[in-house]
Amino acid sequence: MKITAIYGTSHAGSTVLLARILMQSLPQDNSSTFSEFFLPQDFSHFCSGCCACFEASEPLCQQAPAQLKPILQAIDASDVILLASPVYAYHVTGAMKSFLDHLGNRWIVHRPNSKLAHKTAVLLTTAAGSGIRQTLRDMKDSVNWWGVGRVYTYGIRSMALKAAELSESRKEKMRRDMQRLARRLQPAPVEPRCGVRMRYWLSRKMGGGLTASDHAYWKTQGWMDGKPPWK
Repeated sequence: MKITAIYGTSHAGSTVLLARILMQSLPQDNSSTFSEFFLPQDFSHFCSGCCACFEASEPLCQQAPAQLKPILQAIDASDVILLASPVYAYHVTGAMKSFLDHLGNRWIVHRPNSKLAHKTAVLLTTAAGSGIRQTLRDMKDSVNWWGVGRVYTYGIRSMALKAAELSESRKEKMRRDMQRLARRLQPAPVEPRCGVRMRYWLSRKMGGGLTASDHAYWKTQGWMDGKPPWK
């Protein structure tokens, strides 16, 4: 199993600890690989709203390709995409939001990678108090519109500002819950959910994307002729 983990923070706090417990709970063999990216350490560019990524032949930020390409390549090669962000002011961190902003061009209404329909996304968050639901929603909106076939979410109140301050009972709960989630991530065929299929159908009814580049992409993929993107 290949997993790409993208963290909304550059330090290994409670959220990174949670993600690593999950990855360590998965069965590993010679084909298992784990890639980790820390934000903003590995991607620090803010979207300027230039729209070049929507208009270019390749849906990629034209201002920060060297930072973005390795992450996108890892996502495309993975079986599981893991997004993990601590709660900052009731939402994802600014670094995670900035990263997600750069993938709007990969939404179904633009130029999605249809292979994501057969992948799984895991969204994790920790909060000292509240904000778990909103933070998971921030990340889920993106993976839904990327067209990811299966999505799992998990959040926990750590009751601590730092990983070193976690109680043993909190850490034990994290271990139990991540072991349970790991069992659900065993390799199995992933088929796109109804919501993903509906988004593709609506986008096709709209003419295949929103820009001229989107229309050309949809036509090249054969989706405008009724070919299911996930086949």
